[in-house]
Formats: sequence, structure tokens, C-alpha cells
Amino acid sequence: MRRLWSVTFLFLLYYFSNSGIILPQELKIAVFDIQRIIRESKTIDAYRKELLRNVDEKRKILKEKEEALRQIEKKLREEGGRLSLYERRALEDKFMDGAKELRRLREDIDIELQKMDRELTHKAFSDIAGVIKKIAEKEGYTLILERNAAGVAYAKEKIDITGKILEMLK
Repeated sequence: MRRLWSVTFLFLLYYFSNSGIILPQELKIAVFDIQRIIRESKTIDAYRKELLRNVDEKRKILKEKEEALRQIEKKLREEGGRLSLYERRALEDKFMDGAKELRRLREDIDIELQKMDRELTHKAFSDIAGVIKKIAEKEGYTLILERNAAGVAYAKEKIDITGKILEMLK
């Protein structure tokens, strides 16, 4: 599907340039590879390391809670038969409460890490978009496409006909 859009775009560009329809004086197009940027960018790597640092901190908290729960379970297994009914019931309740707390903590950590991942991803893509815009303005690009998705990353306002389309749809 992406290739179809790319081929269609190139066909329309060729058609309009040869049919007398006026295009911008100089059409300068560029592409970029977002996957390579993600792999090779030191800025993106710093964001990734920040996320991993937070993941490691959260895992440490989870491991501590899991270990405390294992100790309670071990005590129940080894000493459960010798404990009074009241002591055994209290230990079982403590285990159940700990298991619930651990489940909630895992869910909270997952939500927090997903939120952090979204924020860092948004920050990274905002940085990338800012750099793309600076390059486009500095070097005079009319259109910049992402190589793999053939999505428009930057387009000069002169060639954006969204306003005209919206006017005609009214």
C-alpha cells in the first residue's frame, strides 16, 4: 500500500509538471529513515537508557516484594502445621494481602512505565521533527518523506492545499 502511494505521488508529480499546471519553481524532495535514526541517534539512546534505568528501579522494588512474599509462603509450608489456628490464619491473610499488593504494584508499575515510554517517545519524535524542520528550512526542501512509510514529515505551507479542500467541503 505504501509503495502504491509513492508510485501514485511520483506519477502525479510527473503528470502535473508536464501538463502545464504550475508547481513551485523548485521542487526539492528528501527522505529520511526513522529506523536508522532510532538505532543510531545518541539522543534516542539517552532516552532509551533513561527508560531502562527506571525499569530496573521498578524491577528492584518488585523483587523485594516478591522475596518477602516467598518468605511468608515458605514459613507457611514449613511451620504451618505447628502454628495455632489463629497464627496460621494471620499468616495466610498476610500472604493474601501481600499477593494482592504485589499484583497492584505490578499493574501500577506497568502503567507508569507505559506512560513514561509514551512521554519519552513523544519527546524523541518531537526532537526529530524539530531537526527535520530546521534542515528543511535551511536547505530549502519542499517536501520530506519518511523512507519506509512514505509519510510526509515536512511540507512547505505553499504546497499544502488542506485549507482549499476544507473550503470546498463546506
